[in-house]
Amino acid sequence: MQRYVTQLLEMLQEAHFNRPAPRYLELPEEMESLRDVIDMEMSMEEDEKTMESIFGVPQIYFPPEDRLSDEQILQLIEGILDLWYVFNYEADFRQGEFTEREQYTKLVNCWKKAYPLLRGTNGKWHIEMFDYELNWDVEEQRYISDEEYWEKIKL
Repeated sequence: MQRYVTQLLEMLQEAHFNRPAPRYLELPEEMESLRDVIDMEMSMEEDEKTMESIFGVPQIYFPPEDRLSDEQILQLIEGILDLWYVFNYEADFRQGEFTEREQYTKLVNCWKKAYPLLRGTNGKWHIEMFDYELNWDVEEQRYISDEEYWEKIKL
């Protein structure tokens, strides 16, 4: 399996070159400070694409997490996050909410979802990986019951 994981990591590394060149915007000098905002808005007006089509790496290439060792999971998470960084995507995980295996599965599940393709050189598209249905307590680093949650916010 390690040979396959190594090949997949090489594919993710090669996908870095699939990033389209930033669009050139000719702006008047007084609007130069708004370049990033204008570029972001232009990116939002384009059709969203799946990560699969953006990166050129099919989701099916990612093995299920139960077939991977802990080390392979960490290698793939790092490879995915490096690729996302190049394309200006950022995964937002709350500390301690998910294990590495759960994080890997959540990252791979994003491959079929559609996102804007940011063509600018600044800014990030944050992809929240939170479980909003459950109450996460940052201080205790655990899920708390509804009763505990309501008791806590009364203070």
